[in-house]
Amino acid sequence: MKAAAVLQQALLASRLAHAYLLTGGDPATRLQLAEKVAAALNCIAPQEGRPCGNCRSCRQVALGNHPDVHYLRPEGKSIKIEQVRQLEARLSLEACQGGAKVVIVTAAEDFTTEAANCLLKTLEEPPEDTYFFLLAARGEQLLPTIRSRCQELAMEEAGTIGAAGAAYWQRICMADLLALFQEILPEMEQEEDLEGVLAGLAIACRDSLVWQLTGEEKLLFTAQIKEINAWDLPALVRCYRAITKARRALQKNANRRLTLEVLLLDLQAQLRKGLHLGG
Repeated sequence: MKAAAVLQQALLASRLAHAYLLTGGDPATRLQLAEKVAAALNCIAPQEGRPCGNCRSCRQVALGNHPDVHYLRPEGKSIKIEQVRQLEARLSLEACQGGAKVVIVTAAEDFTTEAANCLLKTLEEPPEDTYFFLLAARGEQLLPTIRSRCQELAMEEAGTIGAAGAAYWQRICMADLLALFQEILPEMEQEEDLEGVLAGLAIACRDSLVWQLTGEEKLLFTAQIKEINAWDLPALVRCYRAITKARRALQKNANRRLTLEVLLLDLQAQLRKGLHLGG
């Protein structure tokens, strides 16, 4: 079962573990999932384990300024013990808005040994209604003691997600969008993991940009992107923004068909603006 589905079921059953280690995938997708759960935990009107996306709490999480969602990021090259001690002091207080307190560690592999051991004590005896999400590319990069205190969930690998989105991306880049509009919309609407497909589209778009700018295959998540005649750079930037807007709309439970219609119209608009397909 996918990590997102596991967490949604745990929310529905009120059986969320106090600490999760999210590994694999790409950093943005790991962070997005952790923030989605943080929003659901504090949402005033969650729907089947999903945040409503419209209440004050959901908007605060989306903007990164919810007072009970704490981020632990490297200062310089590492997460230091002083940062963990400051976090513990904040967690000892009551939740500002009466909901759950959530800690998101964006690069858990960057703990110093001292900081990791300091956090271990909190993971062993977490404050009430406090949940931890440690994000890392690979679980083995963490101390075994930290890893053993978390329920580990593996995200889909970026290359896999990118490959799924790349198939759509190739069709979007190569085809006549006026004809493709009618063909592709019903197909995408029926995708079980539409968020994963849109994540793949975003990765494919990003890879197209990176390939055109650098020509470095080692920087790509999806190597086959270099074989696609993608749009020129200004169009790629605008398309990336359009895809990101669609993903955010779906996170707020927007209508799937309407979201896809807007997305494909946005993609079409790039041609109307005179932006051409690259050769």
